Amino acid sequence: MTKASRRIAVPLLALIAMALIVVSVVTSSTAVCGACHSMKPYIRALDASPHAAVSCYSCHLQAGAWDYPAFKLAEFGRMYPRAGETTLTRPTSLLSAAACLRCHADVGKGTAENNGLRIRHETCAVDGTCDGCHAAAAHGDAVRWKRSPSMEACVACHLDVQAPAACDSCHTLRTTADRLKKAPWATTHATGWSDAHGLDEIRYCRTCHQTEFCVRCHKIALPHGDDFPGRHGVDARKADSTCLTCHDRAAFCDACHQIEMPHPAGFLAEHGTAARGPADARCLACHRQADCSRCHDEHAGASASTSGAPEPGGE
Repeated sequence: MTKASRRIAVPLLALIAMALIVVSVVTSSTAVCGACHSMKPYIRALDASPHAAVSCYSCHLQAGAWDYPAFKLAEFGRMYPRAGETTLTRPTSLLSAAACLRCHADVGKGTAENNGLRIRHETCAVDGTCDGCHAAAAHGDAVRWKRSPSMEACVACHLDVQAPAACDSCHTLRTTADRLKKAPWATTHATGWSDAHGLDEIRYCRTCHQTEFCVRCHKIALPHGDDFPGRHGVDARKADSTCLTCHDRAAFCDACHQIEMPHPAGFLAEHGTAARGPADARCLACHRQADCSRCHDEHAGASASTSGAPEPGGE
């Protein structure tokens, strides 16, 4: 390159670099983001929130300044060409907790209370993202995936780690009756609760109700213990069995056993045609091979007896 060329190139490159810096600064303002049709509801909600003075980049650069070049490329290559669209169609994404903690570092200290909820973030939000519970903090109802604290998620974790799960462990201000009037338990505790309470996950009942409360109606401990699959056949055959109160015979029992359960009357006389041989996996799920051999060896050459069948796993 000649000296004359360098004299032209150097100022030109400096001018281009200056122009890029100016464009980057100008296009990094919240006002520019709000110029896109699909972003207008987001910016209006932001302006009315406590985060009105926070720039878009303060939250949306996942790794801070290191993400800036890639984010600008995404703007010019993907966002600006779609500026005239009125709806957002791409999947939403969770924000990095690090972005929030730059301003809210003290949230991990002690117990926080707000809007009637009490939480220790240092133990209850270790692996999560802030917008997993606070999605509407900046953009209100405009967010596409509005997430808020989930009682089910909290209760499930408390039960797993054997932490206190009583209402007052997390809730303040409201009475138990007030809490049950709102989601997620309003339906299962309203008028007609006896028909609707099964809609909730059964493990959450233990938050307030002792096992004996369920046994009064169900005649069996709920949730069923870990050993229940191996012994449920005994309970199912009891005269006062309540299995079908919650479980559909065809969709639950028959679908699992791949054969009508409990076996209908007269099944013993016909079981030879129903079974696919002495090693049928459906039969051996409940009965031992010795059950078959003992009966068939004793009655070899005789007509099938219908006086009774060996109990599953019996001696």
